[in-house]
Amino acid sequence: MSTLNDEQLDRYQEWLSQRDTEAVDTHTVRHQVEEGLRFAREMTSSEYTLWRTWQQVNALFDPEDKKTLRRIKKVKRNIFVPSSPEDVETIEPELVFVQQQFPIPRVSIWGTERIAFLSNPDPLADDWEIMRHFVSNMEHGGNVGRSMRFLVRDKASKKYLGIICVAGDFAQLKGRDDAIGWYENVKNKGIPDRLNNTAIGSVLVPMQPMGFDFLGGKLMALMSISRPVADMWQRLYADVLAGVTTTSLHASEKEESQYNGLGKYMKSFGRSPGDSALRPDHKSLELMKKWMLYHHPQQYWEFYVAKRDNGQPLRRSANEYARRFCYRQLGIDVNEFRSGHSRGIFFSRLYTNTDAFLRGEIEASKLVPNFDNSVEALTEVWRKKARKRVASLVKKNAFSYNTYFTDGMVGISWDEAKATYLR
Repeated sequence: MSTLNDEQLDRYQEWLSQRDTEAVDTHTVRHQVEEGLRFAREMTSSEYTLWRTWQQVNALFDPEDKKTLRRIKKVKRNIFVPSSPEDVETIEPELVFVQQQFPIPRVSIWGTERIAFLSNPDPLADDWEIMRHFVSNMEHGGNVGRSMRFLVRDKASKKYLGIICVAGDFAQLKGRDDAIGWYENVKNKGIPDRLNNTAIGSVLVPMQPMGFDFLGGKLMALMSISRPVADMWQRLYADVLAGVTTTSLHASEKEESQYNGLGKYMKSFGRSPGDSALRPDHKSLELMKKWMLYHHPQQYWEFYVAKRDNGQPLRRSANEYARRFCYRQLGIDVNEFRSGHSRGIFFSRLYTNTDAFLRGEIEASKLVPNFDNSVEALTEVWRKKARKRVASLVKKNAFSYNTYFTDGMVGISWDEAKATYLR
């Protein structure tokens, strides 16, 4: 039975009437996807993360495209590299909002509110994209729905210190939800009240060696909860930002996360269960999407095409749930191919009474700031920690001047990429 209302069904039928789909054999898809999942299942969390990134950059970037490669090299040259350990005292970060699209509220002649998206061809937005692909080992999944991107650069030199993306939050994350008191909301509704008043720090990536030498990851985490970010969230989406969630890349019991040690600014709330479904290789995923489009067009439309009246996707976590749907329809046992890659859960309360607000017990006018979240104040919180890190590295003669930029991954084999970039 359809879960779509009459208006959504009309939109779906209009979209379907314009499609010319190609038949895709179910047995072929199931065999190819299972092979890709078995290959992925044998990898460690670090290998799996790098493998997905290697596939993506080689699908997007052509080693023969000299113009694009020159552009990548130009961005690489603008990455901050310290001249000495004393640079920890002179770095002054600034946030630059970069966005390829802006949501603009529109009202039709019938009074219906919708969100249109205005294109914004900002060259710094292209720089952000390039750094996202070649500085982090995590695949660039993009963001569907709310999403704000910032470049973090040194105010004086304009050299890049890192990149940030703050986006629509996870609907369910047990450790965080238990701490907030969202349990009943999730149990009864599936999505908590006031979820739009929290965000996920989906990209908090320092450049290197900024990250290694100066605890740049902690600086990115602190900048994600800064006043410019909160103000832009309210300006774009008309919602107060009361809390920011993030998760660590890996969650080994022994692994130090860049979010640890931030005290009241970012607290740990356990680890995710690691029950997300693995993904096969990119070619298998694209084949599975074509299969879904042919055999299950309505579900394809709901997961990948449909929007709400406010411009947000109709379905939350659409990619994950679409994959699970396809696995079930193809007869692939999801339990056999769960990642097992849990992640640390962290949450920042921007207000002392954030939890009460998120539970709907108080209004925004009653919120009390938890800390000074000006860029200047948060920079000094970071600097105190960075000084200790620099002193330790200097004492060990381990201070680095080496960048980490994986543009060399374009055009090489998986075995070469693993040998060169797996850390």
